[in-house]
Amino acid sequence: MDNDKQVLATSELATLPLGHNWYQKLASNFEIIEQYLDKLDTDELVVNDLKNKFDDISDKINIYETNMQAIVNILSDYDVPIAIVDGKVVETEEGE
Repeated sequence: MDNDKQVLATSELATLPLGHNWYQKLASNFEIIEQYLDKLDTDELVVNDLKNKFDDISDKINIYETNMQAIVNILSDYDVPIAIVDGKVVETEEGE
């Protein structure tokens, strides 16, 4: 598919006398449209692949955060002065 804007022949059909080549012009419309539909299909596959990767990364981040919170909770139970602040594990003062 080239970057030149292609004009569909159907926009001319209202002014054409429907002679012998009208079907050729109509067929060329489908060739033009097909190029764009194929590109849309390819783009959809790329978008779906990116969405799947994003979902996978999001799941891994959620598991990581859950595990980190569990570790901090366990350490806190043993009076280790530690907490999660702004998503980071930090040492706290005793009694906080």
